[in-house]
Amino acid sequence: MNSFISMIRNGYSDTIPVWFMRQAGRYLKEYNEKKGRMTIKEICMDPELIAGISYDPVRILNVDAAIIFSDITIPLEALGYKIEFLPGGPRIINGYIKNHDMKDIIYFEESNFKYKIYDAIKIFKEKYHFPLIGFSGGLITVLSYIIAGGPDSNLNLTKRSMLSDDKFNDYINIIKDMIIKYIRLQVRAGVDAIQIFDSWLGYLSPQTYENYIKGHIEEILSEINVPVIYFSTGTSSIIEKLSRLNVDYISVDWRLDMKLARSMVNKKGLQGNLDPLIAAYNLRYALKETSDIINAAGRSSYIFNLGHGVIPETPVENLKHIVNFVHNFNQ
Repeated sequence: MNSFISMIRNGYSDTIPVWFMRQAGRYLKEYNEKKGRMTIKEICMDPELIAGISYDPVRILNVDAAIIFSDITIPLEALGYKIEFLPGGPRIINGYIKNHDMKDIIYFEESNFKYKIYDAIKIFKEKYHFPLIGFSGGLITVLSYIIAGGPDSNLNLTKRSMLSDDKFNDYINIIKDMIIKYIRLQVRAGVDAIQIFDSWLGYLSPQTYENYIKGHIEEILSEINVPVIYFSTGTSSIIEKLSRLNVDYISVDWRLDMKLARSMVNKKGLQGNLDPLIAAYNLRYALKETSDIINAAGRSSYIFNLGHGVIPETPVENLKHIVNFVHNFNQ
């Protein structure tokens, strides 16, 4: 059995599984050649291309799982939001600031979702017969994009809306519904697991997380019937609370010591957490930290990953060496 599948289902495998967030990205010349001048949205209209881009890291790096190529903002277009991808990240043209009353914004329906993610997943599974992770943005992270119109520094605009705007619950409900339906679509297409990317969750206080967001996250998770990995950053103060969610693995960033994380997540699995910059700029030290991380996390219920996505400057050879090191750890 593939080590990723064995680990995420059973908590054990003969070798430690490894994959990387943003493993299909700009650091790969194969990705850049396939992408050319195409936009993310144009790529997401071509299911064969999505499947091929998603599989490239498996072939090149020898990772143990692929993740479907897409973007967390892509399903927002089915709600009526207009998205542009700019160098600094996606921008929502008709978000909260310009469209506070949510004019022409509707609930997610698959018939309104034009991107070929479902077809790409089907093609990937039929063509490559390899573990595939689907994904969605986390609730507060996706909300922050539509409220701020793009990345929301420190969640300032999002928290202001959360605390003072009567319409915030309308935004919560429509995004929660979208996340549930978009995950169902991917599960139905055949993904083996789901990762939720809640990169901005750490900007909430523990009390705000409990009082405003946790219940909605629990609703989302109750609708998922494949293994779930929950990724967030800056959440060391609530990691124990996150471990009580109905998830299988907690993916942590590089700022949390893995031994401490293991003591805080009860019996949940762990994923992470090498600093992406270390992986990019100092292979020798990256391998030392990788060893320290694995020793701290332990071999059971553990998936090796970075603490965030691969950065574009990362040498492919560095990641190959890291994968090989993890696979041969204590063999």
